Amino acid sequence: MIGAPRLRFGSSRLCARRKKISTRRFVWPNAAVGLTLNVVILLGVNLDEVDIDAGLAIALDAIHADRLALLCGAGLSMASPSSLPNAAQIAAAAKNKYDALYGATRSPLPTEIEEQAEFFFQRGELGTVYLRTLIDPHVFAGVPNAGHSAVADLLLVRGIQTAVSTNVDSLIETAGQMLFGQIGTGIDKKSVAALPPETSPLLKVHGCWSSDQDNTVWAPGQLTAEPVASRIAGSKEWLSIRLLDRDLVIVGYFTDWDYLNDVLERTLGDVRPARVVVVDPSDGGWLATKAPALYALGERAVSAFYHIRQSGDTFLDRLRIEFSRSFVRRMLHAGREAYKDLKGVAADSAWLEPTLTDAETLWRVRRDLEGRFPHEPARERVPALEPVLGLTLLQLRAGGAVEDGPYWLLDSQHIRVVRTPNQLLHQVQAVFERETPPVVAPDVVIAVGAESLPLPSHIVRAGTAPTIARGSAGRWLTRLEAVTEFGL
Repeated sequence: MIGAPRLRFGSSRLCARRKKISTRRFVWPNAAVGLTLNVVILLGVNLDEVDIDAGLAIALDAIHADRLALLCGAGLSMASPSSLPNAAQIAAAAKNKYDALYGATRSPLPTEIEEQAEFFFQRGELGTVYLRTLIDPHVFAGVPNAGHSAVADLLLVRGIQTAVSTNVDSLIETAGQMLFGQIGTGIDKKSVAALPPETSPLLKVHGCWSSDQDNTVWAPGQLTAEPVASRIAGSKEWLSIRLLDRDLVIVGYFTDWDYLNDVLERTLGDVRPARVVVVDPSDGGWLATKAPALYALGERAVSAFYHIRQSGDTFLDRLRIEFSRSFVRRMLHAGREAYKDLKGVAADSAWLEPTLTDAETLWRVRRDLEGRFPHEPARERVPALEPVLGLTLLQLRAGGAVEDGPYWLLDSQHIRVVRTPNQLLHQVQAVFERETPPVVAPDVVIAVGAESLPLPSHIVRAGTAPTIARGSAGRWLTRLEAVTEFGL
């Protein structure tokens, strides 16, 4: 109908459960039509409380659909073992130092960090005095926790498409290096846009303590002054595109860094994600009071606004585990048809489900199934679905092997399975020679996809079969050799 307003159709029950609803009466101005309708106007999304399992399912679905984005704040770095100080602790330390320096000879320094920073900013001394003399230069150094490792891992495999951090510390980047990877970071639109196209970017909207300490955001006055004002404007434009129709998980933000609300309100003002999932131990009413800008962001979500009462580091670690288990599961399923063709019977359903529940161990298994050499990170969100590799794993399980850390335990021997497509066995072993200390090395490594060649004696270790090359403790076998030796 020409001239008629566009209506949004959908399930009325779903709308009533998740949306704030207003019913209004519309009359078409065309008298010949004479049509009057009651139209449901969707004003915003209500906050739904869900448990951690439901929240993990939402986030994992977003990973598989290439839709997951993350916003993390200072609360993430306060979790053990990082244990970075909160705003009140940093402000108290700065005041104690100031009082010791000047005592009653000057007016007392304010107790709040925002007021302290603004005082020095207005004097043109934020970087030169406050940050250099009153703030401990090592205050943001620490050990990455499980949450940092999860974010780094999921960024490196592009499970998280875009990450935004209000933290100035480098613990996510440090965690990435511990996983043999380099996290692509930037503090403004230009720097993140310049990252390689296959990199999931980490935007640090308040700056970075290790790269540009003087221009990290501490004072309200910085928001309208350069270079911060331009950074915020550029970040707002970039995020409005990057987060459009994405599923946004927010962790670790709702802390006592109150002054960050203004930055986020300016940066995220035009963002409209599909779903927002807030992970925080506090109740929903407190979240609305503590961070109104983020709460309003959740209400602007197109589909749903969820709250999970859990710590951010725990949720992220669990998400990393569920992602890794899904990765391994897909590899096991890739071998189902091959196993049935070979054995004439279907694989036991129990063999198709990984039992590992440790994030670090699963990460090591993923690297082996990707075929990563030493000091290479896991990089793939989706495994190479190679039936022969999946078949090998199922044959081990059928033979009685059980998962024991990153290895398989069969007949009192620890077996490692590594993807090595179209490679020579002795060359692969040479690459891995010093990766694992002999005391914790597996007894056998099955190099799936590698080919063994007859080798001259100066390459082959004395007393071993011609297929065993010089290297670390443990024997290296091709898949066919392993099938014969273990009766698979």
